[in-house]
Amino acid sequence: MKELLKEKLPPNVWSFLKQLASRVLRIWYRIINIVASLILALLRLLPKRLLVEVKERLSITVKMDYARSDIYLYSDSVTEYVVRTNSSRKEPETVQWIETYVKPGDIFFDIGANTGSYSFIADCHTRGLAKIYSFEPSFSTYAQLVRNVNLNSCQERIVPLCIALSDETYLGVLNYSSLAPGAALHALGLPINNLGEAFKPVFKQPVISYRIDDFIKMFRMSPPTHIKLDVDGIELKVLKGAVETLQYPGLRSVLVEIEPSLETSEQIVGFLGLYGFHTHIIKSHGRSESSTCNYIFTRD
Repeated sequence: MKELLKEKLPPNVWSFLKQLASRVLRIWYRIINIVASLILALLRLLPKRLLVEVKERLSITVKMDYARSDIYLYSDSVTEYVVRTNSSRKEPETVQWIETYVKPGDIFFDIGANTGSYSFIADCHTRGLAKIYSFEPSFSTYAQLVRNVNLNSCQERIVPLCIALSDETYLGVLNYSSLAPGAALHALGLPINNLGEAFKPVFKQPVISYRIDDFIKMFRMSPPTHIKLDVDGIELKVLKGAVETLQYPGLRSVLVEIEPSLETSEQIVGFLGLYGFHTHIIKSHGRSESSTCNYIFTRD
């Protein structure tokens, strides 16, 4: 509908309608914030015991926007409600990649799984016949990931792991951009975001970090057949910790979220090329070539 209107309407009318819609949304969000603040102020007048009882019993679950199966996610933050439950719309190329490449019997590494959206899509698409490892080091988001695994009855097929992955096996530090469940843009090691800019973390958490090769050896696991890699800036480090894994002939595809404006983008493409992977699809999340992109790599 949006594309049809854009095509049929004069440019000035289309521009006016876009601005009008944007203003209406801003006003609507302000109203929601005001109402939420008023409700919160009233709740604070209640006895603390009653507040605890209300909070304990208040669980909000939302159906994800994946058309082919029913997937439900807990939504305890605005990010979870707005972004994570709309993951199919946000990254249709990721969904298409999963549905095209991930097969029953495959082993799927979801690195930077967040609350699990794409892990659940892979599980539904393979009818529960793939083994999925979901890596998420953030304590608040990992808790939601585990709750979502339980909510969707996937505990026998999806393995949630509260660890980081990098180019060395050590005890590192995770710098948080936010403590809200479902938040992103945290940084392992130095507080540098996905655009290479320094930020002031709201919290620093010690985390265990593994090289993928070390992790597979240490726990005697089978190597993955597919890897989804979205770790907000240290994708190249994770790949450098997976040299032996990348040589595994059973590894058929890798999806990496990349910032095209950074030097590491070319380094990632070149590094994966050393192991026979070529760029199959590049899909931008924004309107310009410098926007964050998903690169899908495959090899013959």
